[in-house]
Amino acid sequence: MTIFARIVALIGLILIVGAAVFLAKTVIDINQLHAVANANRSTIFFNPVYNVLWTAGIALLGGLLAGTGLGLMMRRRTAVLKT
Repeated sequence: MTIFARIVALIGLILIVGAAVFLAKTVIDINQLHAVANANRSTIFFNPVYNVLWTAGIALLGGLLAGTGLGLMMRRRTAVLKT
């Protein structure tokens, strides 16, 4: 296992955890937005769609990096035949 593979896997896992935290925050924001929208319809609301898109992108990148790092760690050298 190389250092590069471990670093890539670690960055991927950190991005996945960060995306999960960001997604939880976005869900809370959407719930608050929904409550405000039902209570007072005359105000301008924050649109959380962009946060959801960022979260999906971060999760995708994190999954890609984590999978790449784990795949690099699992790669083994091929056997060399002695002649």
